[in-house]
Amino acid sequence: MKNYMNFKNLTFIGLLFLAFQNYKTRNTLNELKAKIEYSHFELNEIKKEAVEANKYAKSANTIAFQIQSSIIKENK
Repeated sequence: MKNYMNFKNLTFIGLLFLAFQNYKTRNTLNELKAKIEYSHFELNEIKKEAVEANKYAKSANTIAFQIQSSIIKENK
């Protein structure tokens, strides 16, 4: 047992442990990065949809105003 507990072996085991921790941390960070990138993509898509919806709302308001103006003219 004494032969296995020398400085080189303990250092090697320590390095293996640190490498495993680094691997787990890197995987966690990669998962977070992927989630952030996907959320950013979704946000951009929502912004595009909001711009389109705003265009349609403006068109609908213009049409409604024109119809209302026509009705008011007909009633006079």
